[in-house]
Amino acid sequence: MTSTTMSLTRPKRNPLYVVDIFHVILDCLSEPYPDSDYDDLVELRTPREDGRRALAALAQTCHMFSEPSLNCLWRKLASFRPLLRCLFPADIVDAGPEGENLRPPSLAQWSIIYRYSHRIHELQVCDDGHLFFLEYSVFEPNLLPNLRVLIWNPVDLSIAFMRPLLGPKLVSFKLDLNIEPGDHKELTSLLKTLPSHCPELQSARLAIFPNGHDGEIISPILSQVVCGFKKLDFLDVHAAIDRVAMRHLIISPQFAQLFITIQQSQVKELSLLPSDTPFSGAKKIGLFGLDLGSITGLLRSEGQMFSSTEFHLGVPPTSQLTLSFLTMLASHPRRSSLQSINLYGGDSYTTHSELEDLQYILSHDTLKPLIFLRNLRELKIDLSNPISLDDEELVNLARGWPLLHTLQLVSNNGASAKHLTLQGLLFLVVICPNLESVDLCLDAGQVPTSGVGMDVRNATVKELNFPRSPINDPRLVADFLLKHFPSVQGDHVECTEKWERVWQYLKEYKSSLQNST
Repeated sequence: MTSTTMSLTRPKRNPLYVVDIFHVILDCLSEPYPDSDYDDLVELRTPREDGRRALAALAQTCHMFSEPSLNCLWRKLASFRPLLRCLFPADIVDAGPEGENLRPPSLAQWSIIYRYSHRIHELQVCDDGHLFFLEYSVFEPNLLPNLRVLIWNPVDLSIAFMRPLLGPKLVSFKLDLNIEPGDHKELTSLLKTLPSHCPELQSARLAIFPNGHDGEIISPILSQVVCGFKKLDFLDVHAAIDRVAMRHLIISPQFAQLFITIQQSQVKELSLLPSDTPFSGAKKIGLFGLDLGSITGLLRSEGQMFSSTEFHLGVPPTSQLTLSFLTMLASHPRRSSLQSINLYGGDSYTTHSELEDLQYILSHDTLKPLIFLRNLRELKIDLSNPISLDDEELVNLARGWPLLHTLQLVSNNGASAKHLTLQGLLFLVVICPNLESVDLCLDAGQVPTSGVGMDVRNATVKELNFPRSPINDPRLVADFLLKHFPSVQGDHVECTEKWERVWQYLKEYKSSLQNST
């Protein structure tokens, strides 16, 4: 028999039976919708509805497909509703516990829950009305034995319901909680057990907002907890902790990503020595509530190799203080590592004279230290300080950022001695060809129709925003943007009436193009 004959008689193999290929298909069906507004700190992205239906159909196709399809289907849940729908009709589940027919599960129904509960790896709890059944859990203390990610942010729910969800395989825990007066006992009791119940925890967000005097009771317990995790390398704490815990977090090299709220009074209490290097192990840091002088005091010229920084200020900085901060931030060790800078906050000032007298204006000279950050991808400065730049000065700064994809230089105060223009925007995207998002205060009163840059057509920029920017003719500006930035979207919030008309013209034009094709 020839090889040709053998190849003709050899049975064909179904590609779906190749395990690797089948799992690639399942992963594709498990992909969530793309969402630019997605915040992984407080949200869990679950598969698309059409993907879930396809996974459910595959699970019913044959025994070989059933287990892997069910695992993908149940891996991520944004609520407990899918689990309860295995026990009750959908309309009863959707009605919530106030409905007459939604009752605690029977022992037989608990066995159904357990059939799927071990498949759940990631869970978000924000739907208050469908957790009542946890009170009757017969699998305490570990209802979901393979749970690895838990996001808990219900509006009003007893913290005791969380206990059956905490287990030794949990690696990511995110808690957003408002504590009513007198409700601290359940929280402190649970917090004390977290390090022992979840020893493998690597990522934690703890945003706890107590009312009344409960904060004084919760703070020392929480302070012990944040120091008790040995494998934690991501920590985001928006809650009051004591001086000892704060010093531990700042000095410890344990944390690769650290985001903390610090009271201004705590900075002096840290008693840092010149030899101490804060955030020595951190690649990403975020500090909330401090003034820029205190933040500068935590920076060192050696031993800190940040890739991303985020600072939310309590008061607006002077231009001299900003210069000192940016000079230290862009010092030699971080010139190659720093890729993202986010600087927000500061109280508003009302008049140009106040800002000018106080020397709060951010100019080219103030921002010049940033020109040395050759690997900068993201720069966001949104302060009350006016930003005074002309086109040439912005281009001079931008020459140092060839990899930049996001630029935000805005002020919530419109006073400024200099303004950028639409023609400067064209120069900018030539210097920074990777730009996708631009947020600037500029003067759109004059729309250029000739001169240098009129041949620029950039399809990379997807987002443009010009808050509090003067404008005369919305139609002319819309035509300019359509000509030079055809990919720009027209959905914007918090803009003036004339800018709203610009974005509306863009949407109408693009809609007419789609209808004509």
